Amino acid sequence: MTPAPGSTAAGEGPLAGLRVLDLTHVLAGPYATGQLALMGAEVIRVERPAGDDFVRGHGGTEEMRAAGLGASFLSQNSGKRSITLDLKGAGDRARLLDLARSADIMVENFRPGVVDRLGVGYDQIRAVKPDILYASLSGYGPDGPLAGRPAYDHILQGISGLMAMTGEAASGPMRVGLPIVDYVAGQALVAALLAGLLQRARVPGEPQHLQISMLDAMTTLMGAYALHHETTGQLRGLEGNRAFADTPYSGRFDCAEGAIVITANTPAQATRLCAALGREDLLDQGAPGQVADSLREIFLARDADHWEAHLSEANVPAARVRSLAEALDHPQMKHSPAWRDLPVPQLGLTLRAPALPFAAPWGPKTLAPVPTLGQHTSEILADLPKEAAS
Repeated sequence: MTPAPGSTAAGEGPLAGLRVLDLTHVLAGPYATGQLALMGAEVIRVERPAGDDFVRGHGGTEEMRAAGLGASFLSQNSGKRSITLDLKGAGDRARLLDLARSADIMVENFRPGVVDRLGVGYDQIRAVKPDILYASLSGYGPDGPLAGRPAYDHILQGISGLMAMTGEAASGPMRVGLPIVDYVAGQALVAALLAGLLQRARVPGEPQHLQISMLDAMTTLMGAYALHHETTGQLRGLEGNRAFADTPYSGRFDCAEGAIVITANTPAQATRLCAALGREDLLDQGAPGQVADSLREIFLARDADHWEAHLSEANVPAARVRSLAEALDHPQMKHSPAWRDLPVPQLGLTLRAPALPFAAPWGPKTLAPVPTLGQHTSEILADLPKEAAS
């Protein structure tokens, strides 16, 4: 096999030597396979000839979008190779099956049943590669009354209960500001695949068709709220900036300029907060609403930078509310292993882009370029047996 291109040098990383066929599109699936590529796997992105994955043209400059290298695409496709195949045609379907013979993992995120109709479902792939680790990511899983519905992040935020606790009474339910269900599901897919690889080593030959549901991935993260409702009958509603710990000493507070978030959940933290503000009397106020009102008045006296420095010095967890641009420009992020240089040679750019969200001795120091649509089709097909490539 051809080693994965990348700056974890080619063939390095814990997944070096593994080939992944990536039939995913949009965000959740490509995010997961992008993480595998950053761990050293060779990821072959199988795209439709029409190039209709909308993230290629989403975000960034007009030039980036026109080149099929939109910001959303650049953020999660480093180091992959791209091949275009029309799986509705017998020839290209045969080529994919031949590629599958050399693959370790295949990932798809079509609606349940679509890959079977195309002739590249689990049973069809396993017929040519018995030990394939096959993962299907969908909105609701393969069973149940919603199985056939289309699924998008915004829809999943609504149906999962997430929106019902996001926002305030005046706003009504609101979506979280980023496509969080996509990325939660993507992380679940990464975990499932890594566990599947370990299981394959333990029990060689065991059939493994992994099913990842976006709805399951999101709702399991809200287990504490679910069990609270199950045992008390109480359902948390629109949370606004209410702290998870239900203490008036935590939350978001407007300042003379900007805003600050504070987490003083424990009695010790609340004591330090009140001492730092010179308001120990707030510890004796019985009504949480009165405490919160007093804190709101206090924080309006100075700007958020002052309060962040003052409270941090007093060992009270606090931070000024920042934009993403401000967060990435913070000195703490200057040497973050999670952000690396990504060359975009097609446009003469080098961008700072996300890598693995953790530090590891084998992690990438720089990122390999992302592929243009079908960039590697010829070289990948050239490696196939002649009867399959013809």
